[in-house]
Amino acid sequence: MTGLAACMLGTATLADAAPAAPRPEIVERDTRGRASSVRIDGQVYKVCSAQVADSCINPRQAGLNFGNQPLNRWPEKSSKAKK
Repeated sequence: MTGLAACMLGTATLADAAPAAPRPEIVERDTRGRASSVRIDGQVYKVCSAQVADSCINPRQAGLNFGNQPLNRWPEKSSKAKK
């Protein structure tokens, strides 16, 4: 058996690694047409916004295409802070 074939035997496919994220069902929209409530796996959640900040789900976490995106790295200190 070649090294590549031996290596491939021990790997899992991407589908095995993580199940697909559940798709949200929009239950209610606000006056701007954005989702304000979503149903995920049978549970209804309010979507966080400027008006709703407690007991809510972040839009991106709910699978919606709006809201803040998480940082991919921690911001470095500015040059002013280093002085």
